[in-house]
Amino acid sequence: MSRDKEKDATEDYRALDVRALHRAGVLVPGWLGSWQWTRRGAVVATIGIEVESRDRVRLRYKVTIRGEREAKDYPVPITWTPCHLGGERPWFLCPCCGRRVAKLYAHRMFACRQCLRLNYRSQQASKRDAPCDRSWTLRRALGCDEGFLSLPAEFIRKPKGMHWRTFERKIEQLKRVDARALDEARAMLASIERDVKVAGEALSRC
Repeated sequence: MSRDKEKDATEDYRALDVRALHRAGVLVPGWLGSWQWTRRGAVVATIGIEVESRDRVRLRYKVTIRGEREAKDYPVPITWTPCHLGGERPWFLCPCCGRRVAKLYAHRMFACRQCLRLNYRSQQASKRDAPCDRSWTLRRALGCDEGFLSLPAEFIRKPKGMHWRTFERKIEQLKRVDARALDEARAMLASIERDVKVAGEALSRC
């Protein structure tokens, strides 16, 4: 998956924006609480955040891996740079590669878009028929906000008002699309896992 048009889009992933945390007054040493993502006024995801120091926060959350819930708990470094008109602005240092970024994207481990091989939706109009993109389209039509790596097609519930025959046909179609998307994702996930292992070993020495 070396070409940009074959990448997922940042819009497909929940983003943790260090600027938003700063504006909300979260980046204060000793702050302990949760950060939420909402859609149409409803909370769809939550992550625990502990500000250990001015230069480091700790993230705590759970992910579903192969149908099993797994707890995550690890630090993410923060660096600060001066603004032209005074003051400072924060940046995350990606746990996987150390890049200075404003946003980290939710996966097994939060990482920058380069590590997750993401681009922006506006960059990939020609990718609309790719399996991953098609999977998201089918899932949203079924009222599902979870991706193929989080929720297998067979666990999706039938939307209210949809005929069973139509639902079953869409699920079978989604299973085929998910299988192709999973094949494309395996190589990327293997690469990310190697990077995460290296980053974890480096952080353990901090």
